[in-house]
Amino acid sequence: MGTRVTQRVDVGDLADLADLAEAPPRAAIAFATDDGPTCLPVVMRRQADGILVGADPGALPSGGLPERAVLLVDDGRFWFELRAVVWRGRLEPASAPPEGAAGEPGDGGLVWLRLVPRRVAAWDYGRLREVPG
Repeated sequence: MGTRVTQRVDVGDLADLADLAEAPPRAAIAFATDDGPTCLPVVMRRQADGILVGADPGALPSGGLPERAVLLVDDGRFWFELRAVVWRGRLEPASAPPEGAAGEPGDGGLVWLRLVPRRVAAWDYGRLREVPG
């Protein structure tokens, strides 16, 4: 059997993308509504007890939280710099905002949600390599 080229990163502990998973320059959640797919920019905070996302309360669906959602954090401007982590799971109300959220610029007035991940994928085009295929 030959080899193939991949950009995938082992997501076992996300050590390869720790900076991106801890403090992403961009984050968004996507989910389906009755009106079609929706994508919202969010503030993301990864903590020992889970992943919290802060969203504009006016942008969330009025009928309640979606059953399934995707959280994408990414970085990079050119294709060879592109890196991302994608968590798929469900959203639930967070019991409290993350520590220090009130004092951070842009965090005021956000609704904080907890993402309960079911699957995770990650890639880094700067690490293209051959793997057994």
